[in-house]
Amino acid sequence: MTVSVSAVLIILISLISFASVFFVSLILEASVVQLQQKVDINVYFTVDAEEEQILAIRDRVEEIDQVQSIEYVTREQALAEFRERNADNEVVLQTLDAIETNPLGAAFNIKANEISEYDQIATVLNTFANSPTYGDVIDEINYYQNKSAIDKLNVIIDTVQRFGILLSAILVVLSLIITFNTIRLTIYSSREQIAVMRLVGASKFFARGPFLVEGIIYGLVGAVLSILIMWPGIYYLNPYLREIFVFDTYAYFASNFFAISGALILAGVALGLISSYLAVRRYLKI
Repeated sequence: MTVSVSAVLIILISLISFASVFFVSLILEASVVQLQQKVDINVYFTVDAEEEQILAIRDRVEEIDQVQSIEYVTREQALAEFRERNADNEVVLQTLDAIETNPLGAAFNIKANEISEYDQIATVLNTFANSPTYGDVIDEINYYQNKSAIDKLNVIIDTVQRFGILLSAILVVLSLIITFNTIRLTIYSSREQIAVMRLVGASKFFARGPFLVEGIIYGLVGAVLSILIMWPGIYYLNPYLREIFVFDTYAYFASNFFAISGALILAGVALGLISSYLAVRRYLKI
């Protein structure tokens, strides 16, 4: 009985680990997508830049194949947006009123067709910033800070996925070994009944069938338990996860419940069946 419970528990832990790695990867990838959608290249101009110069640069930027869109934010728009963002900060608003001039320059917000194309756009913009024609009017190009954040998140995703694959592989091996030994002990304890079956001419399938079914039951019970544990677990953790990430884990789980449950059941049954089959092949000689 204890060995059977161990077999079910290790399959249960394996399946929960598989699902956890899947959901963690899903959450992180969704976060990357959200970051990518927010990423752009910001070109800030000096306050004394002439609009003709800014528009000339815009025309040049629009010629870049990798550019999807370019938003021109005038000095007046920049000031209005800044006031709106700091509407609750009286000190900032009073300072702006006191200087009686607009301290902000115009800006471009540039979107690329693909996230991988921002480097090429940034390279072209840097040539503009270093050129004698436009260098005096371009104050700053803000891109590499955002790129660094995305690169770090991609590294985290790769690390989590590799660690998850390694952990899952270890748990699969443990599941196979424990279920294998459980079936082996069952075969040993049933040796007298097997001998009687052989004497009365029972077929190989008839003798081996109960042990294969036993392995399937271990996998099925482990899968059902993993679903019953994950459902309230995801429901409880979802509010905390949504505070950090943009992905609604519980909504995804609920909308894909049958697909996820089916995958867990198939994985659990496969683990139990493979383990029992190997044990039967090894120890049940008929």
